Amino acid sequence: YTAQITIAVFEVNASLGQVEAIGKELGGFLAKRDDVSVTIRVPVARFEDAVKRVEKIGDMLHRNVTAEDVTEEFRDLEVRLRGARAVQERLTQLLAKATKVEESVLIEKELDRVSGEIDRVEGRMKFLRDRAAYSTITVTFQGKPKDMGPSGPFRLPGRWLYELGLGRLLRL
Repeated sequence: YTAQITIAVFEVNASLGQVEAIGKELGGFLAKRDDVSVTIRVPVARFEDAVKRVEKIGDMLHRNVTAEDVTEEFRDLEVRLRGARAVQERLTQLLAKATKVEESVLIEKELDRVSGEIDRVEGRMKFLRDRAAYSTITVTFQGKPKDMGPSGPFRLPGRWLYELGLGRLLRL
């Protein structure tokens, strides 16, 4: 799962720390942080809990959640890996039986190519395992002025009334 969330808050720095803490509490980790956004990775089983907790930090402006099934690609990679390892084993046997230098050079060149393919496939499989184990949540914060929020017993019915400055008048 991948979530992109935009939240309006009064204190951006404190909110960045809150999201990071949520990630750690749920068994995840910080992936990236800058001045206005933070990306955490949490175990897939804790994704919904993490999103719910993050959304409570401020006023949610935007939420986009996507899911990606990597099962088919992973299975395809497993088949390719088995095939490449079989070719690697066969080339190793041919290299041991080679009698001419030219044969040895050609076999070693092909063996090197197959070994590189095995490394690429194993790397992609590792990446997919990580993607399947941890979900990514990116939260971007928009600061809102302190005088935009409710103060005292009164809450104005629309944000535009705060923009006109009525929030300051109510505090007089």
